[in-house]
Amino acid sequence: MADYAPRIMLLQAGVDPEAISKFRILVDNKFVKYITIDAGLYDRDDMCFGPSLISLLPPLPPGNWGKGHISRNPKTRDAHFSAVSTTSLSGIMKTWHPTQVDYLKLCEERKLRSNVYEVTCPGFGSTIVAKFARFEWEVPQLEAETMAYGWIEGQHVGPAFLSHLTEEGRVIGFLTARITDYRNATPEDFPLCYLALSKMHKLGIKHGDINKHNFLIHDGEAALIDFDMASRPTNNYELEVELHELQDQLRDTSGRGGQVVESDLC
Repeated sequence: MADYAPRIMLLQAGVDPEAISKFRILVDNKFVKYITIDAGLYDRDDMCFGPSLISLLPPLPPGNWGKGHISRNPKTRDAHFSAVSTTSLSGIMKTWHPTQVDYLKLCEERKLRSNVYEVTCPGFGSTIVAKFARFEWEVPQLEAETMAYGWIEGQHVGPAFLSHLTEEGRVIGFLTARITDYRNATPEDFPLCYLALSKMHKLGIKHGDINKHNFLIHDGEAALIDFDMASRPTNNYELEVELHELQDQLRDTSGRGGQVVESDLC
C-alpha cells in the first residue's frame, strides 16, 4: 500500500493569483474534497488546468478529511498540506422535495455557468439541469433558490423541480427539467413576460432579478429562472415596482445577466 496513488480529478476551481484559490476535487471516484492554496505557490495557468494542478499537488494526507489547505513549508520551501479538517461542511437545510440524487450519479454534458450544468442521470429519461454550490460560500444562495422553488411548485412559473442534489449526505443544490429550444426574451415578448411575472406576483412572490436573460421563451410562453433573489414582501408595493420595471429590463442592452459559457475551470 506504500505505492498507492489516489486517482484525483479536478471538478471546479476558483483561482485568484492575488489571494487564496479554492478547488473541489474528486478522489478515487468516491470522495469529494475541498482544497485551498495560498497565493504565489503555483502559476495561474497550472491551477486552471486539471492535469497540471494534480501533478503539482503534494501527497494527500491520510484520513477522512474534507477540507485541506496547502501552503509553503517554512523549512523546505516546498508546498505541503499545512492543515486538514474533518469538520462537516454546511449544506442546504430547508429541503422540501421527496427526491434526493447523489452528485456522483451525474454525467455532465455541457457547462452553462460556473455552477450550472446540463447533465444526464439514471432515473431521468432526458437531459436535465443541475445547479449546485461548488464551495461553501455559495450554499446560502442555493438555499434561497431551493426555498423559492418550493413556493412556486406546481404553478408552472419556471422549470419543474426534480430533485435535491446531495454530496456525501449534505444537500448542495438541485435538479430541474431542461427547457429546450428556447430563446431569451426581447422587448417584443413583453406581454408573455408580463403574464409570467404576474403569475408569480399573484403568489405573493417577488422575483428580484428580472433581467431579460431570466425569461426563457418557449412554445409561445415565458418561463422564469434564477430564483435566488426571490422573496415574499409584506406589501404589494414591491411587486408593483418590479412589474413597472419589466419593460425597461427587456430593453436593456448592457448584457447584465447574460449566459456565460466557460471554456475552462477558471
